[in-house]
Amino acid sequence: MPRAKFLIPLTFILLAGVIDANSRVAFSRPGNMMRVPNMDVNMYKNLLAVNVSSEYLSSSQSSSAFSVNTMGKSGYHYGLSFVRPVNPANSGELGFHLQKNMFKYGNVNVGAGIQDIIFRQGSDSPDDDGLDTKGVSLFAVLSSVKDFDDYAIATYLGFGSGKINEDSHLYVLNQKQNIGVFLGFNFTTPFLKKNGGANFMTEFDGKGLNIGVSIPILKSTHINLGITHFESFGDFATEDRTDDWSALRGDAPSITFGVGINVPRIFGADEIEELGLDEQLELGKQLGYGIYGETDSSILYYDLICTDVVETLRDSIKVSNNMIDNLNDYNNMLQHNEVVLVDSTRKNLLREQVSQSNQNKAMRHLSRSLRFFYDEEYRNALSEVNFAIELNPNLAIAYGRRGSIYYKLGDNRRATLNWNVALQLDPEFTEIYDVLQASDENRLTPIEIGKIQENIK
Repeated sequence: MPRAKFLIPLTFILLAGVIDANSRVAFSRPGNMMRVPNMDVNMYKNLLAVNVSSEYLSSSQSSSAFSVNTMGKSGYHYGLSFVRPVNPANSGELGFHLQKNMFKYGNVNVGAGIQDIIFRQGSDSPDDDGLDTKGVSLFAVLSSVKDFDDYAIATYLGFGSGKINEDSHLYVLNQKQNIGVFLGFNFTTPFLKKNGGANFMTEFDGKGLNIGVSIPILKSTHINLGITHFESFGDFATEDRTDDWSALRGDAPSITFGVGINVPRIFGADEIEELGLDEQLELGKQLGYGIYGETDSSILYYDLICTDVVETLRDSIKVSNNMIDNLNDYNNMLQHNEVVLVDSTRKNLLREQVSQSNQNKAMRHLSRSLRFFYDEEYRNALSEVNFAIELNPNLAIAYGRRGSIYYKLGDNRRATLNWNVALQLDPEFTEIYDVLQASDENRLTPIEIGKIQENIK
């Protein structure tokens, strides 16, 4: 009730300030843009959206508009605007606006509507009074909203006829009925987030570029600022220098400002219960600060909030479970790598131990072969050397000794072959070079063979 007592006198004050308005004053049509038709899906949380806007064409010429908008349960947006064209000065226009969201898929909405059903009074010609059929605007709009943390951007793309794309500060007879395309962007920021966040907008209304900002000074009150036909702003207030009304172009740039007041809707328990669960949750998100009304509705609202919180917690739990699963997988991978590393280390140690053991065994067989060699038991010596080579195939000294044994057995070809293998394994085995050279010169003696064996013990 205190809110209503405050709003009633304020409304009369604003109405008293509506003078010299026209139909194209920014922020006077339904929605949250300047002139571009759009579908505000959050409108239902408000009983009424009241806007008072003014446009300054120069320091001496200004226009204002008063509008009231609402949204019914059926999803229809209703708007009523009162304007008075700049010329004729004593005329007035009463406009009716109707639009509806026709289709929704995800964050994409498709809407259509009719605007600027205008009743005119006080024009220069009495024949022009009454319903203005030339200015009726039909439109269709595609809208999409994307959220980025504390930011959001809404895009509006559509086409329309009548005053949407062919409007004028001046009253125009036989207005064109061509169809034009419009495009708008509304960027919501966390500035003054507790009041809903500031909105920055830019739009192409079919004839020119408009830019503006909506600043929430309270949760239910915002200030609107903007510039229309920004691309022609260098020609602002041209008529002041000519003092001639004819110098005022129909698409002249202007500076606009206004005040918007949202009257919150009072929801009863019955109204809330008629909504589906998805609609209830969406309504709870829109309201943010709670549902006004009976105790039951308040309880229901808190139930909705709890439901929303539960859903959020469920999503958080899912994310946490996924993180835990990923950590478990990573831990299992580390454990597997640890097992592989331990096995590899054990294999290397075992391989080293086996290699050392084989080396020791090979050297014992070489020692026995030397003893058999000196006892002239060459076959036994050859058998021991073969055992040593089998244990360590890379032992150069074993091939050198086997070459000497084959020489003693009279097999010079095998002797030479084994000596060459010894040199390949150990190029610094100089004694073998001497033996091979002597063998080629047929001057190899048993004494020299004995010296070799002495050097390779």
